[in-house]
Amino acid sequence: MSRIKLILLLTLFVLTVSCNVHTFTFGEGPSEGYSKIIKQNNYALGLVSDRVSITEYINNEKNYSLTVKQTFIDSVLSLLSFGLYTPTSIIIKK
Repeated sequence: MSRIKLILLLTLFVLTVSCNVHTFTFGEGPSEGYSKIIKQNNYALGLVSDRVSITEYINNEKNYSLTVKQTFIDSVLSLLSFGLYTPTSIIIKK
């Protein structure tokens, strides 16, 4: 009985905690080597969020990339709070 519980627990852990990455490239992509990481806080399963203004970091750039990422630690925090708090990282590269 305990072996089945362990397998179910590990399966649940793998299915619920994973890294999620989306990368958006504009123009020809980053070339300067500039990188800035911004944390965005989401609440209530992501329905409500702190608006993070990335326009002050981009400043009319033509070539840059945005990466929206949920790291392992972010996923664990989301799992522990039952989805009430879900942090994400936004990485800006120019």
